[in-house]
Amino acid sequence: MTMRISIKEQYMPEFEKFVKSLPSDAIEIKRTLDEEISKRSQEYRSGNMKTTPFMEGMDEIRESLLSRL
Repeated sequence: MTMRISIKEQYMPEFEKFVKSLPSDAIEIKRTLDEEISKRSQEYRSGNMKTTPFMEGMDEIRESLLSRL
């Protein structure tokens, strides 16, 4: 079963204590989208992310589609 819950900040210590009391295979915590966005933003800002200018990318898509005709 998948469940999404929101915990008020004031109750986080109790919630964390509850989660730790469960067997290790009882719960799987997935990363939030905020973490993924932050990671990708940092990668982009550091210059480590390979990017393609928008029009160049559109030209590649156009050429690919035209070659299929």
